[in-house]
Amino acid sequence: MRAHPPVPEKPRNSPQSGPRHNSMPESSKRIIEAIRAFKGPFTHADILAQTRARSGAQARSRHGKPSNKGGRERPIVDETLRGLTAAGLLLKRGRSYTRTDGFSPEGVITIDRRGAGTIKTDDGLTLGVLKENIGNAHSGDLVKAELDDIRNEVCYARVTEVRRRGKERYMARVETKLGDRILLRLVDMPGGVTLRARRSPSEPLKGDLCIVRLTGRTVSGMAECSVERSFSPDDEEYDVQRILIKHSIPDRHPHYEELDAFDKKFLFREKKGRRDYRKLYTVTIDGDNAKDFDDAISFESGHNGHRLYIHIADVSTFVKPGGELDMEAARRGTSFYLGNHVVPMLPEPLSNELCSLKERVDRLSLTAELVFDKSGKPISQSFHRGLIKVDRRLTYSSAHRMIEGGKRGKTDRLLLSMYEFAMILKQRRMRQGRLDLNLTDSEFIYEGNTLVDLIAARRFKSHTIIEEFMLSANEAVSKALRENGIPTLYRIHETISQEKLTALKKFLQTLSMPLRSVGNIGAALQEVIESVKGRDDEVVVNYIILKSLMQAYYGTEPLGHFGLGFKDYTHFTSPIRRYPDLVVHRCLKTLIERKSPPYSVEALRPVGERSSEMERIAQNAERDLHRLKSCRLMRERIGEVFDAVISGISRYGFFVTLMERPIEGMVPLRTLTNDYYLVNEDEFTVVGRRLGRRFRLGDRVRVRLIGVEIETMRIDFEVATAAS
Repeated sequence: MRAHPPVPEKPRNSPQSGPRHNSMPESSKRIIEAIRAFKGPFTHADILAQTRARSGAQARSRHGKPSNKGGRERPIVDETLRGLTAAGLLLKRGRSYTRTDGFSPEGVITIDRRGAGTIKTDDGLTLGVLKENIGNAHSGDLVKAELDDIRNEVCYARVTEVRRRGKERYMARVETKLGDRILLRLVDMPGGVTLRARRSPSEPLKGDLCIVRLTGRTVSGMAECSVERSFSPDDEEYDVQRILIKHSIPDRHPHYEELDAFDKKFLFREKKGRRDYRKLYTVTIDGDNAKDFDDAISFESGHNGHRLYIHIADVSTFVKPGGELDMEAARRGTSFYLGNHVVPMLPEPLSNELCSLKERVDRLSLTAELVFDKSGKPISQSFHRGLIKVDRRLTYSSAHRMIEGGKRGKTDRLLLSMYEFAMILKQRRMRQGRLDLNLTDSEFIYEGNTLVDLIAARRFKSHTIIEEFMLSANEAVSKALRENGIPTLYRIHETISQEKLTALKKFLQTLSMPLRSVGNIGAALQEVIESVKGRDDEVVVNYIILKSLMQAYYGTEPLGHFGLGFKDYTHFTSPIRRYPDLVVHRCLKTLIERKSPPYSVEALRPVGERSSEMERIAQNAERDLHRLKSCRLMRERIGEVFDAVISGISRYGFFVTLMERPIEGMVPLRTLTNDYYLVNEDEFTVVGRRLGRRFRLGDRVRVRLIGVEIETMRIDFEVATAAS
């Protein structure tokens, strides 16, 4: 379920809000044109003379006599020069000014739903672009632009050239056919961009969706494309392809010559000098359909404490820094899990075979040996290049049944001991301020390749084993690298901001749930989480708390993890599917082998930024597929009534999540026709002005499905009656 916090009003100086004509008159554009005309330095007097001359010439052309209004230009020139200097677009030395590169900026353009744009340059400059000045650019393109205006302390530019397309393939819908051409409108792209394609005997039908590729040509101001494939919007076979195209996610790997070197001789050589764990009883626990097994666990319990072995696939042995495999893995940053389709970070010969910790096969590992006392307190840790052989491949569901079953087999007893120790670790961490949000993932149910249902994923006791053991390994590796001064990537989750904390307190006050503001803020949030267990609004409260937290990211400083309550934290346990984990493996190996660190802090910063960016893209892609598949499941149920919980408030209405399935839609304000409703974003409510009926975040409502739009991935409801 996804709750939507209130949408804030755009700031008054936001580029997307458009220029405000009450701030600076239109002549600021003429001043910028005058500045552009100077090849070198210029003074205030130069600009004043230039603008007066232009104003006089324009007046003479209109009235046949000189203008006497030149004196009015001085304050406009003053304000424009001050604004451009403050924005870093002019450099001032004494009385002289010099243009910077910002006058002809180059950057990536982002276009909003209304067609307005924003250009961000590499040096941090942000410029607005009005819809009429975007030209032939698409969202995500690298563009060249010219400074056009400055209004209300916001700089505006107009696009002069598309330097590089953000992508060449798009999804588009056939709008109409005119003469020798087909007109198509891009889907999943803001701004309502229209393309043209040549007609052909096998051309698509009107209304069809098409995968198109830009040809690089422009005809009559319209970009030309070729149609690669077309299909009906009702054909869900292409849903994943649509998401991949929307988010520019690479799918198939090319062939890598490096893979040819991984023969039996290579593996034989690599087994030498490793610690042999093959006699340890070792298991993997993963999802039912998993193929990339990158973690395995062994466990020993004695009178004085516990010894935990976390075996992680030694991917860094196969993927060397700077090679083609490494560069492609760094570019992807992560694997993408989209329903029953996986886009792996590494090619399948590695992700599903050589690196995957398969049952009863010798595999190379990087192993963390962690020793704890009976209370779960860490006593010692060591790390080794290992050799393992997994004895049992378990699923979460099968491991859960064995924990619950009470049988006395070897694996049953091991899993029960693991679970008991995992709970000791969890309880210890909860006392130290960890947050334990009660949120579950959604799970797609397929019959073959056809989606038949969408359910809330069940949580098993075996999940706790893997989660707590992996947290232990990640914490231990992070601490070891920090204490030894080895530059690496950390998983950083900063403390909640004061602004978000204040908004969260306001929301909780509407539910008569005060948030303790002294002491450990994590513990105070956990008290709230515990207090809503079993309530109708439990999931909403948990999700609003989650949305209030800072977004985790990868960085080079050990700033800790607020949500987990850890001083030290990194990602070590999933190198098959996360690039930062592969980086951490390389760093840890230099500690094991007592070699120089493989990276400098400066080299790691862009790696962390890229990995964080790709993680967000993966999350957005998963959300989009969830929305699209939700539409598929609901399109035949128009008119049905459902119990739901209000999960978000926006200026356009409120969002609801169904009780029967994790499917979300919107109740637009326009459907509330019995009164004039006002949105109170501070109190998370929508209230009728005349009758006083109130819809509050977390309330239960009965709603009727009134619309499903596959193309926009939108589901609309209207209020039926109060929920029983």
